Amino acid sequence: MDRRNLNIRKAEVDDISLIQNLIKGLAAYEKRPQDMTGTQELLSYWLFERKIATAFIAEYDGEIVGYALYYPVFGSFAAIGKVHLEDIFIKEDFRGHGFGKYFLTKIVEVVLAEGYTEMEWSCLDWNKPSIEFYKKLGAKEETGRKYFGFDKSQMEDMIDSLIKSEAK
Repeated sequence: MDRRNLNIRKAEVDDISLIQNLIKGLAAYEKRPQDMTGTQELLSYWLFERKIATAFIAEYDGEIVGYALYYPVFGSFAAIGKVHLEDIFIKEDFRGHGFGKYFLTKIVEVVLAEGYTEMEWSCLDWNKPSIEFYKKLGAKEETGRKYFGFDKSQMEDMIDSLIKSEAK
């Protein structure tokens, strides 16, 4: 397989079912298929109506082989714009041919052309092949942080709690 035959293009709204299927592929790879609950309507709303993230499709000789998705973030300490690479996924049959490196490099070209100065991403700690891939590319592993989050019900509970405490 010749990576020069790998075409990278920005996803379009007509790609929404394709994007959803690729995300399902990533969720299965990450052993979390139950977490892939995003509908085509929600994906289309956030990606193409709200334009909160940018998605790319990788095609090899006309066959869809992967996707990537990133969104902007702002680093307040340095006052810089960077992106968070939410997903990068190459189908299993196409791994080991340099497609991942080529795809990531093309994403980096776009990110720099858009004026961003950094890119960050996360990787599941058990995913040794991906960790080794990123290290081989020279990526720096961030240390000293723990990531936290709220789901929608937790956010609603926080608001309810605040309202109740203010009503006293």
